Amino acid sequence: MDPSLSFRIGVLWKDRYVLDLEKALARYFHEELDMKPPRAFELAGSLLASDMVKFIERWPLLRDSVNNALRRLESIEPDNLMRERIVYGINEIRFLPVVPNPPKIVGIGLNYEEYRVMLKYPKPEVPLFFFKPSNTLIGHEDYIIIPRGGKWKGTRSNVLFHEYEMAIIIGRRAKFVDKEEAHEYIFGVTIFSDITAHDIEMVKPGFVLYQQRAKAFDTFSPVGPWIVTMDEIKGAGIDIHNLRIVRRRNGVVEGESNTRNMIYSAWEIVEFLSEIMTLEPGDIISLGSPPAGPPEGLQPSDIIEAEIEFIGVLRNYVK
Repeated sequence: MDPSLSFRIGVLWKDRYVLDLEKALARYFHEELDMKPPRAFELAGSLLASDMVKFIERWPLLRDSVNNALRRLESIEPDNLMRERIVYGINEIRFLPVVPNPPKIVGIGLNYEEYRVMLKYPKPEVPLFFFKPSNTLIGHEDYIIIPRGGKWKGTRSNVLFHEYEMAIIIGRRAKFVDKEEAHEYIFGVTIFSDITAHDIEMVKPGFVLYQQRAKAFDTFSPVGPWIVTMDEIKGAGIDIHNLRIVRRRNGVVEGESNTRNMIYSAWEIVEFLSEIMTLEPGDIISLGSPPAGPPEGLQPSDIIEAEIEFIGVLRNYVK
């Protein structure tokens, strides 16, 4: 990867490439508005700021320009755009977390009916939630590190579980939002792997402080590889509450469910959380996992994947 292109906002393009959005917008401003290239780049850079939270906040204002810029590139050969370094091969880049600096990371617990039944827990009266710190975030194809401990008891784990989840990214500030309008406050959907030190979690099952510690280690929140915007989801006629979701390890499917099995929908969760806290653009809310595993825990050199129909595949390595 070209080191000068760190922290760039990209767009998956033709399913094989990643397009540098700032350069695409600058080219569009130059051609459409007859701006001189330095001014076009200055404008594009100021609008994007290489900051996903700002980009999400500005999306309603940027949407038309971004879509027009992408349409203008459709007829150009990818090789030409690669020479201009507007487009990169998908293997040329490093994926960062889709929102590297979210205001909040909220996890929803016990939200798949089959997992609740398997664990023999009562149905929660309201969505159960916890927070994950930002140090846990990593991107697609990055490494999950097994905690090997230090001086303190409970800082080592021998049984890591892979909880595979759909997550939503908040697009607008939300407070006291009705569930019927909740979709209007969501920027898009992504994939989240909530890695959990299951042996630490089960020191005292259900005891929140052990659960919080079990999920707080560095690298325990892979997210990505990209965000599928609600515009695209609506345009494709996709129901996010009816998507196949798969957990795979070393190429073998070890878990499978459907998002229709969630106890509380994304809309209900937004409504509930917004009665407690103000949701901010860029907040990541992960919506809970079907039955997790593997029982023996993730092993060094494992390759794990979480796949959601229409959204994509999030792949990570264990060491």
